[in-house]
Amino acid sequence: MIGSANKRKGGRAALILIALGIAVFLYILPAMPAEKLPVPRGAVNDYAHVIPPEIKSKMENLSREVHEKTGTAIVVAVVPTVGENDVREYTNELYRKWGIGEKGKDKGVLIFLAMKERRVRIEIGYGVEGILPDGLVGEILDENFMPAARSGDYAVGLYNTQVAVAAVQRFGGDVGGR
Repeated sequence: MIGSANKRKGGRAALILIALGIAVFLYILPAMPAEKLPVPRGAVNDYAHVIPPEIKSKMENLSREVHEKTGTAIVVAVVPTVGENDVREYTNELYRKWGIGEKGKDKGVLIFLAMKERRVRIEIGYGVEGILPDGLVGEILDENFMPAARSGDYAVGLYNTQVAVAAVQRFGGDVGGR
């Protein structure tokens, strides 16, 4: 009798440990990206090979100029896919892991494109939220990225988007100042 009571307690404890282990695993699982995050190579990171060298050079120069004049880092990333990840979460994690924008100021902008998913996003740091609110970010994508993307020219769409973001950074929100 006593032996079977101890076995039941031991069995119950094992079940509790297994359940706890599963719960911890399921809690941690969403935080682990299914696709390994790429390592940044500069201001323009084209892992899907859609940006020709001449446009990439113009984009790198524009990012450098904006950073020197405003302190805002504009980074572009193009990946073939985000795999099973949510595009929004992937972009946010990439922004955070890459440390875009100076620490403490968080003046950074990530223009992100996932090719397979055909999803584009602009992730911004707290330091530029005042001049790049969500509505303006949507307008920038609609007017600058989407027309070029519809014709398959993603590089031009990304460059146009970067130019519009740079104009907002330089002119304090006046996209028409391009």
